[in-house]
Order: sequence, then structure tokens, then C-alpha cells
Amino acid sequence: MSFSSEVKGELARLENKKKCCMLAEIAGFLRVSSSIRLAGGGKLGIVATTENAAIARHYKKLIRGYFKSNAGLAVGDSQMPGARSRKNRYYLNISPDEKSMHILRETGMMLIREGDDYFSDGIYQPIVRSKCCRKSYLRGMFLSCGTISDPKKSYHLEFVLDKEQSANDLKKLIGTFVDLSANISRRGDNYIVYIKKAQYISDLLGIMGADNAVLEFENIRISKSLHGDVQRMLNCDNANVDRTLSAAEEQRGWIRKIAEDELGREPLASELADPGSVFWTDGLRHLPSQLKEVAFIRLYKPEASLAEIGETLNPPIGKPAVSKRFARLKAMAEM
Repeated sequence: MSFSSEVKGELARLENKKKCCMLAEIAGFLRVSSSIRLAGGGKLGIVATTENAAIARHYKKLIRGYFKSNAGLAVGDSQMPGARSRKNRYYLNISPDEKSMHILRETGMMLIREGDDYFSDGIYQPIVRSKCCRKSYLRGMFLSCGTISDPKKSYHLEFVLDKEQSANDLKKLIGTFVDLSANISRRGDNYIVYIKKAQYISDLLGIMGADNAVLEFENIRISKSLHGDVQRMLNCDNANVDRTLSAAEEQRGWIRKIAEDELGREPLASELADPGSVFWTDGLRHLPSQLKEVAFIRLYKPEASLAEIGETLNPPIGKPAVSKRFARLKAMAEM
């Protein structure tokens, strides 16, 4: 089961106790998922569709609880031409006898202007005046047209709407919550209200009531963050090692150059490894003892950092002092 399906399954199990919130959630769901059908005699019916059986049962129960309307539930085939898989589509049918006209008016889907009925495209504002009702409306919208990607792969939550006014109203509705915002884009004939920021997605899941999903989302988010921090630390450590080795090889070159100038030839590898060889007695005879100390450690410990070299000396010195000694070696080698 996908993460999006898990979220919807959790939301479909929630129960609204307040009448105002029940109405707001029904309105949010019907705003996108329903279509209006002629029922004869100038009356209209409502058909709401979903591919999730739990969501269909949830709204059948919710509509009965608030409107005392017994919506019919039917199952059909939603396979598209050329599609490999077949899914069931669930239809909630609300006839005029089951208060369809009353539902259209109370949810704000049908309004009156200058004595005539008309269908609205946006969110009916009287339904979402209170914060609890805005939360319920968002839950209804998400169960109708929302999806969320697997947080292990990416952070993306979106609502797919076919009306620009509905998309703009939904964006504003999300923005009424503190530190929360969404964006809108076009995808074909649809308007996409989307959120990509992980913290905003987590907050929105909590607002809609998907507490278990929030915990799972945050666990994945923390795990990814820790993995990223560890990887960055490893990359940083590897880069530091590479820089140390590169600098050490350059410093060893200065030391060999100083000895070569004194000896008149390139020092042998065996001479570098023998503290009693002419490399040390003749090649570096003009070096002050302080410079000989760091030169000796650098030749025998090419992997050591400047701080580690300073700690090896007696008495120990800091990294800046060691750096100054190597700067003097470099100046002597370049003379």
C-alpha cells in the first residue's frame, strides 16, 4: 500500500463529532468528487465518485449522519482504455428524494443570485469560518483529490482541481494556518495546488488529523536527515584527508629540494629513511633545530595533520606555529 493510500485510510477512519465540521468535510469532498445529474422535473441529483472503498463508506455514513440522507452506493469499473490494471470505482448516488437539492444548497455548491440558482466554483466561505471547520474541509478535499508522495523518495503533496477558482480558494484556505503556504501550477486542464516543503507537509497532515502518518513522515524525515548529515561528514572527512595528503606531499617536496640543493643531487629513498644518512647530516645541516623537527615528522608521518605534528613535538605547539615553520621551509626551498 502506498503512503498516500495509508494517509487516506487513516483520514477515512476519523469521525467528526461537531455538526459544523461534518458539513465542512462533506462540502470539501463533494466540491471536487461530485457531478450534478438531471433527475427530471427540474430537480437535480448528485453522483460522487472515488476509487477507495473506505472513503465511499465514510462519506455515505457522514452524509447519513448529518443530512439524514441515505446515499446509494454502487460499484463500477474504472479501467481506462489501454490501461493494464483494473480498479473499482465507487459511486455515491444522492437523489432528489434523498435531499440532493438541500445538500447542494447547504454545502454552497448551489447559490442564488438575483433570484436564480447558479453553481459556484469556489469554496463556500460561511462553511469555513472557524478553524475546526477549515481543518475538516481540507480533509474532505484531500480525500477527494489529494495525493502525497512516498517521503522516502521525495516531499510532495498536491490537490488536483479542475476549477481555477477552487484552486485559488484552496490556496488561501491553506494560507490561513500559521506558517503554512501552498503554490499553484497548471497541468493540462487541471490546476494543481501543491506543497513541497517537508515541514509544511507534516503540518498539513497534522491539521487534517493524520497523526499516525505524521509520526511515520517525521521518522523518515529524521532518518533521511541523519543519513545526509553522516554522508556530508564522510565527504568532509575524505576531503580533509585528501587535502592533508596533498599538502604533506608538497611539504615533503620542499624538504627534499632543500637537501638536494645542499647535496648537489637528488636524495635517495634510503637516505630519507635513515636519520644518520647524509640527507640529514649534510643536506639539512643548515636547518634550525625547530625546522628539522617538523621536517623529520613530516617525512615519517605524511598522513599527519598540522595539529597532530604540533602535538608530537616537545613541548607541543599549536597548528599556527607549525604552519609558520613549514612556511619558512617553503621559502628556503624557493630561494
